[in-house]
Amino acid sequence: MRIDIRTKALQEPTNGVRGVATVTFGNSFAVRNISIVESKAGNLFISMPSYKMKTTDENGKPQFKDIAYPVTKDFREKLQENVLHSYDIGEDVAFDI
Repeated sequence: MRIDIRTKALQEPTNGVRGVATVTFGNSFAVRNISIVESKAGNLFISMPSYKMKTTDENGKPQFKDIAYPVTKDFREKLQENVLHSYDIGEDVAFDI
């Protein structure tokens, strides 16, 4: 299956979010609003789209639940690698699984 990735850098990053991505699977299914986030250590990683739950953790912070997410560690790593590559080069990329 072909997976197409389109990323966009944000002009004014907020809360460490540097950009967003849309991933399309086989021209049949798309996942939008995958965030490209910079950690406090300066590393980039992806954060899948999520929603805020009504519950909080033990510290009173809101909890979030992913809407769509990679099922396996191998696919998550491959997806993250390709999304960050697209973001770094500023161009769309595609790969096959």
